[in-house]
Amino acid sequence: MNTIKDLELIETRTFCNEEGVLIPYEYSDIFNTSIKRTFIVLGKKNSTRGNHAHKKCIQYLCCIKGKCLIQCDDSKYSSKIFLDNPKKILKIPNEIWSSQDYLSEQSILIVFCTHKYEESDYIRDYSKFKEFRSLKEI
Repeated sequence: MNTIKDLELIETRTFCNEEGVLIPYEYSDIFNTSIKRTFIVLGKKNSTRGNHAHKKCIQYLCCIKGKCLIQCDDSKYSSKIFLDNPKKILKIPNEIWSSQDYLSEQSILIVFCTHKYEESDYIRDYSKFKEFRSLKEI
């Protein structure tokens, strides 16, 4: 079972020159798994989104504009990760509760997922998440 220790902050390659910066997201190199879905969240300042866990899906979060505070929890321990650079990607394993606090106007978070959307994969109630985790420990 995954824990907070399984969170991973990945730093991508960056190419800079006088015309600007290029940050490629080469899926096989960065994620080392198959990505099935990618989506973008345009967060309003001081809003919180997420507040769920996935049974199977692994998510990779990258703040491509603005600032986001990612809070993760494995029902025993928690961690806070600040994302404000598009070359940093946070891997959130399955079975980890997470929420995202949008700290600046027009923050943009891109999320890469190992699974397509499937409502049955979500745990949206924290008490059910804790129950799910306790059952996995048996």
